[in-house]
Amino acid sequence: RVLLDQRRLKSLQAFAIGAAAKMVATILTYPLQLAQARLRALRRQRSHSSASRPEQGLFASLWQCLLEAYREAGVSGLFKGLEAKLVQTVLTSALMFVAYEKIAAIIFKLLHYSQPAVKA
Repeated sequence: RVLLDQRRLKSLQAFAIGAAAKMVATILTYPLQLAQARLRALRRQRSHSSASRPEQGLFASLWQCLLEAYREAGVSGLFKGLEAKLVQTVLTSALMFVAYEKIAAIIFKLLHYSQPAVKA
């Protein structure tokens, strides 16, 4: 029993694991999120403008949008605004991870199940 208690995640460990996982996921997917947001904004702008005029600069695809962002500012153009997104998503995800771990531990304790231990 004591060994199981020692192998459970502590709050700080859960926070760090949740933060690291979300940071990696956000960095890897951010260029796609940026392109998606640009496409959405351009489509919204297009729908509010005159429908009879052909639109200049509207990207045909997500990949074309990514290429244009790269051409405009290089690799840094693909990650413009990443810092704010990291602050927003990493903290939220880390706190949710801690909350999930704590709630799961309480439920396991209430139901008298032994919680799966984390292998060291």
